[in-house]
Amino acid sequence: MEMYPYYIGYIIILLAGSVIGFLLLIRVWSLRSIPGAYGLMLAIGCVTEWSLTYAMEIASTNMVEKIMWAKLQYFGISYAALGMFIFTMHYSGHGNWLTSTRTALLAIIASASFGLVLTNEWHYLIWSTIQFTNNLPFGPLNIRHGTVFFFLAIFQYTLIAAITVAFFQIAVRAQSLYQSQSRIMLAGMAFPWLANFMYITGLNPYPFLDLTPIALTLTNLFLSIIFLRYRFMDLRPIAHDSVFNAMQDGVVVLDHKERIVDINPVGTFIFQNTGNLLGREIKSLIPNWGEWQSANPRGEINQEISIELVGDPLIFKLRTTSVLDQQGMRSGRILLINDITEQKQAQKQMMEASHLKSQLLANLGHDLRSPLGAIIGYAEMLKDGSFGPMSENQVKASSEILDGANQLLSFINNLVGQAQIETGKIILREYPFDVDEVVGPLLSTLNFHAHKKGLILVEYIDPALPKKLVGDQFWLRQIVMNLVHNAVKFTEKGSVTVRFVKRGMDYWAIQVIDTGIGIPQEAQKRVFEAFEQVNSMENSKQSGFGLGLSIVAKLTSIMNGKIELESEAGKGCTFTVILPLKEFIK
Repeated sequence: MEMYPYYIGYIIILLAGSVIGFLLLIRVWSLRSIPGAYGLMLAIGCVTEWSLTYAMEIASTNMVEKIMWAKLQYFGISYAALGMFIFTMHYSGHGNWLTSTRTALLAIIASASFGLVLTNEWHYLIWSTIQFTNNLPFGPLNIRHGTVFFFLAIFQYTLIAAITVAFFQIAVRAQSLYQSQSRIMLAGMAFPWLANFMYITGLNPYPFLDLTPIALTLTNLFLSIIFLRYRFMDLRPIAHDSVFNAMQDGVVVLDHKERIVDINPVGTFIFQNTGNLLGREIKSLIPNWGEWQSANPRGEINQEISIELVGDPLIFKLRTTSVLDQQGMRSGRILLINDITEQKQAQKQMMEASHLKSQLLANLGHDLRSPLGAIIGYAEMLKDGSFGPMSENQVKASSEILDGANQLLSFINNLVGQAQIETGKIILREYPFDVDEVVGPLLSTLNFHAHKKGLILVEYIDPALPKKLVGDQFWLRQIVMNLVHNAVKFTEKGSVTVRFVKRGMDYWAIQVIDTGIGIPQEAQKRVFEAFEQVNSMENSKQSGFGLGLSIVAKLTSIMNGKIELESEAGKGCTFTVILPLKEFIK
């Protein structure tokens, strides 16, 4: 049975997208109390289901099974845009528009599309004809859509258009923080538009493959990272009375004698006093106030207090901010009192989720590495002609499969490595090794990746470096792989140089030098943090999740070394990992 190599590669990408979606669901679940979070979780879950069922459709070779998987895809297709729409309405400040009636109506329309797909054999309104692509069982179905499909597509496009318009308006009108967030999310919305346009118009370079689930996975990833990183569901500046009275935190305004001159309804509820609080001294409500002031007479107060409300002990965070007059003298204070009970509980849940995530990644690492090993092995055998001579196009296709599988394996290794680092499970196993062995097995993969971009990959080993060192060869390879892969990814022309040099009597160094886009001075500290990337136009063109350099930095620290970075924007980078020199002596 003939198989198109890119179908196999696309199945791998879809499965990887499903894994990423599942991990995002775990992460967002801990913040489900934030308005709009359930809409985001619905979108992520639907796209994850869509990716998984689409992979099963491509992999199945029986027409009945293919149609079954194709129908199941429509659950994700029907509700993904609705989930993102619900999330966007909350984020854009229009959450009140989503009344129960309107939400139910949207859900009914989405459910109707799924129901029509399930019953397509009765009316053929969604799919008029269904065939094997190129008369081959392996691959996606060749489907001709019926009349009702286009009405349902208009509904989905209307939701996506509304989402895009909302992000565009915020990006244009909002303050700088929200502009940055919305522009990133607006860029993320471009992926499904482009992918679906290519699929419908036939401009897709891979015939009959729908790239939309992968595009939506990228969109959800953009939304989730911004959602978790910036916490952008905070209140926005609107009219004073609306904010003051609607805030979920207690707000108390004091004059220069520390008497209450204003308090919002939440503050009144916290202090459980139905009488008139205006004019009372704050110390009559907070017994420890005088003690806190004595400990910090000129500074601001930042304390936790425990108050029993409705029979339950709750923990509140109390912070003060000074109100200054025109001479810069304190004329009063503003107290912000927020309930952090759920936050404390959420932190505990996040720790538990992080532990579960680490266990999941460890299991996934094992389960995914095995099939990837088979794919890489067979791709190498195909490329080397072990199964007979192949045409130039077939050799190129097998090389692409090999490169994609190796990149996916590197990504999985980074995810597992990050989980091991977070849980402190990395154990160094130090044995004697030749320096050549660190980079040698990686050269074929790295050379192919560099050659595709027209780059020169140079290796240099200092003659002064001992031939045999003692160290953990596995993690040293991971350091080299991540540094070189990062250098190749952000270098469009020129070269990438890997150097192994001796640094004095007690240290040696792994040095990776590239001629790429470079890193601005203000961003150089952030690149070593997990899930951090430099925010630039050039960087936005590249894929990745910002784990490589973070893992390099942490592994270097575990090995009692240090990492140095020399770079300027537009002038390339030089990463130097300096490690203790442990020479092998027989």
